[in-house]
Amino acid sequence: MNRRTQLTLALAAVGIAVWGFGARVDDQRFRWAGIIVLALAALSRFVARRGDSVE
Repeated sequence: MNRRTQLTLALAAVGIAVWGFGARVDDQRFRWAGIIVLALAALSRFVARRGDSVE
């Protein structure tokens, strides 16, 4: 597992934790923050890697 995959998984785990905390304490701000972090983790797979060329 490379470094980028580890960072994406960590970001997803943080998003799930924040979303879960928001659901537990019934705070809309934390729920949305968790959803946004999860979306960032999902979108990170479309970011071009260094050294990859699109030709």
